[in-house]
Amino acid sequence: MRLWLSTSPDDFSAEFDDIEEMFKRGLTRLILHKRNATEAQYERWLMALPMEYRDRIWVRGTPDMAERLDVRGCIIEASVLAGEIPERWKRINCIALCRSLEQLESLPEWVVGALIGPVFQPQSVYEPVETLDFGGLADKLAEKSLQAIAFGGIDHENLEEIKKLPLQGISVLGGVWNYADPVNAFVKLSHACNI
Repeated sequence: MRLWLSTSPDDFSAEFDDIEEMFKRGLTRLILHKRNATEAQYERWLMALPMEYRDRIWVRGTPDMAERLDVRGCIIEASVLAGEIPERWKRINCIALCRSLEQLESLPEWVVGALIGPVFQPQSVYEPVETLDFGGLADKLAEKSLQAIAFGGIDHENLEEIKKLPLQGISVLGGVWNYADPVNAFVKLSHACNI
């Protein structure tokens, strides 16, 4: 099972050092997502990391943005894919962010994966959110032939429960960034995922 890491929503002083160390320790999937960030801000953020890491980064945005930023792909809201989309988007590595089983079910075939959740209460939210039904999620994932990545409230404490689902990966935010030593939290979670 692959471990996907979302960037901290807010910049902090040791972020680049921590992320670079995680890349050195095996991080292969980073989701770049900052609150209210513009494309120019994302470009400046990416400039702080060595170019060799761009092939391991997916930006939260459109396929056009991913192409301009020269990163591996994009994480795009599933609702955007429900409408008419440009044909050029189909050549970009797109993963749809699905917040419901209905969104997962209605994804177009060209989308390579689904980031689906939340499966548990996220640590990074202030109020409770609606989580997905484990049984229904397991059934839907068994029907779909795409890369499924779960998100929402996942950390080393509930990892064994999440491993029961037919997933190719998990995505964490608070499960790493909420710890005093995010690099160590990443290493422990990576080993627990057997990546």
